Amino acid sequence: MRLTSRAVITRLVFTIFLSATPAYGQTDFTNLKARSGDIVFVTRATGTTISGPLGAISPSSITVNQETIRYEPGLKIAREGDRLWNGIIIGAAIGVVMGSTVGAEACLDDPIVACAVGGAVVWGGIGALVDWLHKGRTTIFEAPRTGKPGVRLMPAIGLERKKVDLVLSF
Repeated sequence: MRLTSRAVITRLVFTIFLSATPAYGQTDFTNLKARSGDIVFVTRATGTTISGPLGAISPSSITVNQETIRYEPGLKIAREGDRLWNGIIIGAAIGVVMGSTVGAEACLDDPIVACAVGGAVVWGGIGALVDWLHKGRTTIFEAPRTGKPGVRLMPAIGLERKKVDLVLSF
């Protein structure tokens, strides 16, 4: 059986995409996206949360409220607040759909694009207002859990076999 170059490239692309695994969190505090004095919320793998101003930062530990917290699997650090962009984007997406479907009756003389843009602007503003009023948290650090469950597809393609192995890890 002879393979063409297009078939080989297609199989190679599928092999790369199907065997890719997600990147897990950081392994130390070197690239922590916070500075001393920022208010942070640290959640341990056990579920307990410590909040307060961030003190000293080293690769293996941080200080929050005068308590030293060492790196451990499953540790999660968040800071208060989130960006307005996600509210604007969600609102604008709703506005495009609403403007081009429901709102299309309001602009019968204009093109549908004008209705979609008008809906995106109005609903994007509403999304920004809602996001500004909601005080959420942004995750800035997440340590990988040991034994984290995962699912992975591994292609096994050869001249005489074509199969995909499903690998479960837990």
